[in-house]
Order: sequence, then C-alpha cells, then structure tokens
Amino acid sequence: MIREYSEAELKELADFYEEHGAVQLKGLIDPKDAARVLEIADEMAARADDERAAGSDLSYGRAPGRMTIRYMWREVPEIRDFLLRAELSKALAKIVGSRQLRFWFDLTFFHNGTQDGETGDGTAWHHDIAAFAFKGEMLPSLWMALTPATAETSRLMFIDGSHKNVPGYFRPPTAADVKPDDGMLDILDYDALVAEGKEKILTWDCQPGDALIIHPYTIHGAQGNDGSGGGKRRVAITTRWLGDDCRWLPTTGQSTRMPGLQQAALPLGARPKGEYFPLVYDEKAA
Repeated sequence: MIREYSEAELKELADFYEEHGAVQLKGLIDPKDAARVLEIADEMAARADDERAAGSDLSYGRAPGRMTIRYMWREVPEIRDFLLRAELSKALAKIVGSRQLRFWFDLTFFHNGTQDGETGDGTAWHHDIAAFAFKGEMLPSLWMALTPATAETSRLMFIDGSHKNVPGYFRPPTAADVKPDDGMLDILDYDALVAEGKEKILTWDCQPGDALIIHPYTIHGAQGNDGSGGGKRRVAITTRWLGDDCRWLPTTGQSTRMPGLQQAALPLGARPKGEYFPLVYDEKAA
C-alpha cells in the first residue's frame, strides 16, 4: 500500500523540498511492504559470496560495518514489481515538478556496528550529481527506511539548502581513480562549517516505511552505526529517478560504468530511454 497525499500536502512538501533540498514523507509505504523488501534484501545479502551468472547486473560493496547492494530490480522480479509502480513515484513526481519519471536503479544500504563493537563506516559528505552520467535538477533519490534510522544507527544528514548556488561538482569520496584535472572540486569541510555556524544540518529519524526525497545537488552523508543501539542495524533502499530535464551528459569515466549506460548507446545530450530506464510515471496517463 502506498500513501496518497492530498494536493495541499503535496504543495507543502514541494515547497519544503525546493527550499531545503530534501524532505521527509512519513509513511509513504506500508510497514508490511517495507518488511517484505527487507526480507528480500537480507536474502540477497546472504548470497553476496555466491557465484553470479554471466551478465548479472547485481553488485555488492563492503566496508567495516557496512554493505551495499545495487541493481536488485534487474535480478528480483518482486523488487522490480514493487519499485516500478506508478503510485510509488506519483508523489515524487509532483514534489520535484516533473511530468514524467523514469526509473534508473536501486541501491540498498546496510549499516551495522562492527563485530568488535566499534562504529561502522559511515558515508562521507557528498552530492549525488557528481557521480551521475545523467544531469538535471529533476534527478531525485527516493530513500525508503526498511528499519528504524536514528542518530545511533546512521540516519541521513543533509546540509540545509546546499542544492542552491552550487559552485560545481564535488568529487565523489569514492572516486579514487578520477584524475585531478577532472574539473571537479574538492568537497568543502562541512563538519567545520557546521561547527562554525555557517551551515546547518537537516535530519530526521525514520521508521520503516518512511521515505526521504533528496535533490541531486544536496550535500548529504551519514555517520556510522555506533553500535550503541543494542546491535540494531539501519537498512534502507534508495532509488534513482530521471525526470523531464535529465540528459545524458557524462563528465567522468567512472560515472558511465553502470549497467545500461553503455548498452543504451545514448548520444550526448539525449534523454534516457529504453528498457534500462523504464517510464513509470506519466502525468498524462495518471
């Protein structure tokens, strides 16, 4: 079940998103649906070391107290059916102001305390747009909590209003192979800026089924799970969406190494199309 928002609620959410660069949608999905997605994600995580079939798009990332899974939608029909429902993306489209939305990919995060009780790895300050081969303002991420997310279990944090007047692309923290002359900027020391009162952090606790919409230029990150929650973990699934103004404009070699990008063979400046970027929401059909 997907929550239906009134026009007045959507207007309020859209205004907040435009001003702050992120917004919380309480109870977007039914907790039972969140529990089922979590169950599937756990099943997929348990298969991280299994040999995958040739051509599999599924990929895993690991760090102390942290694991990621990408592209479950390409491998798990139940996940695909859940994520590619127009009612899931309707509120998203209305809030970001796009007449259409195409689905791009999913990314599931597991944040746990480490085995020795130390804080697990978090996520450094960054904005998503620098790592995306598509560019546009209507390229939101829909982050959905599958377990509670709190200060102790690595909830997301945002630099309030940081999507406005962006000076350029900040080099992704994982882009170790990007050349220094890539034209990107080193990320600012946002911890220091916050400490000095020059920037403000925006954050929310989330329960299973709550969602966050994140502007592609908004600076965000998360501290690691500090292990103080009695062994509790934080699991969330993020989905990336392509709206009306999104165009194929890769800026680094790294940003094109994703399933579907090479296969689509899009000319520079083209809109996304094809099976790897399915049209999920269309205002005319709604």
